[in-house]
Amino acid sequence: MRFSHVEAFRAVMMSGSTTTAAKVLHTSQPNVSRSIAQLEKLTGLRLFERLPGRLVPTGEGLAFFKEVQRSFNGLRYLEEAAARIRRFSGGSLSIAAVQILALGLVPRAIKKFVEDFPEASISVNIGHSSDVAQWVDDQTSDMGIVSQVSEAYGLQSEKLYEVDAVCVMPREHRLAKKKVITPDDLADEPFISPPQNEFGRSEIDELFAEAVVSRRVNLKTSYSLVTCALVAQQLGVAIVNPLAAFEYKANDVITRPFLPAIKHRGFLVFHPGRQDDRIIALFSAALSDIVKRDLDEILNPTVGG
Repeated sequence: MRFSHVEAFRAVMMSGSTTTAAKVLHTSQPNVSRSIAQLEKLTGLRLFERLPGRLVPTGEGLAFFKEVQRSFNGLRYLEEAAARIRRFSGGSLSIAAVQILALGLVPRAIKKFVEDFPEASISVNIGHSSDVAQWVDDQTSDMGIVSQVSEAYGLQSEKLYEVDAVCVMPREHRLAKKKVITPDDLADEPFISPPQNEFGRSEIDELFAEAVVSRRVNLKTSYSLVTCALVAQQLGVAIVNPLAAFEYKANDVITRPFLPAIKHRGFLVFHPGRQDDRIIALFSAALSDIVKRDLDEILNPTVGG
């Protein structure tokens, strides 16, 4: 059985005549009739009743047509899959990220990405930097976004951003009028801090110890977005990554630069050789664009912010 035989049969079934089928297939009517006759001989099926001036499908012909349609739908799926593979090396992307980025920055980057590539299939997982590195290393995730790079996994990395921490406070806070916040400004202020031994805690503590400034640390959390939510409830002030504060810019929370500067960094991590995969490279570019836009908006606020 040749594909041309099946193609001729399908064209006749869909068009209703060998003449129209021939036009669709850019061939002659005798060629179509010959292909139908050969298909019947090869399958042992009587596909049509030959009536004057027309062909009428038999029960066998209708049943066979159902199977032909299934096969053609499978071919159409393969064509679509091939198109996705050409564009995206498979058309799917699994992203792992730390919570500060996964709950705001990553969704905004996905929105930008799918506007250009709506066929892409994307999944997102959230974890600490060590979890993200593990998932990328075992290729559960295609790419990761972390706040610190571990040398333990041998992953390739690329800096996504490096930015100074900001002091986040309620909009009506007494320090809101200041352009820059220093440790002295936060003396005896209710302060929301990372827990002991948490990444970033020691650097904050050292700055206040050097300045001989005491804070009232009654609230602690590992998550910057929770920190900002607590600030929004007027429960204290905090020093955070400005990308965390971005998520609360509409919730009566404002930021001010903090000195001495504390650096926050973000990195893209990939399994060796994967960063050049087309879909990963395209999403990385979209993510970088969103990071630049978000940081510009939070670090260069409009009047009143």
